[in-house]
Amino acid sequence: MQTETRPFIKPRTYIWKAADRTQTPGIGLMHGGKIRAHLTPAEAYDLANRLVDMADHLERDN
Repeated sequence: MQTETRPFIKPRTYIWKAADRTQTPGIGLMHGGKIRAHLTPAEAYDLANRLVDMADHLERDN
């Protein structure tokens, strides 16, 4: 089903708490009030770099 509104995510700081009580600080990617992904700081930097590279590529092609 296609909607008129594009889906989006909202990043926020988030501490992932595992079943064994370990905590991993990082970035939570939220959608509809639910966490959809959790990134460590290193993963967040890697994703940010890849997103910038992809955006640059799109701008060059248009």
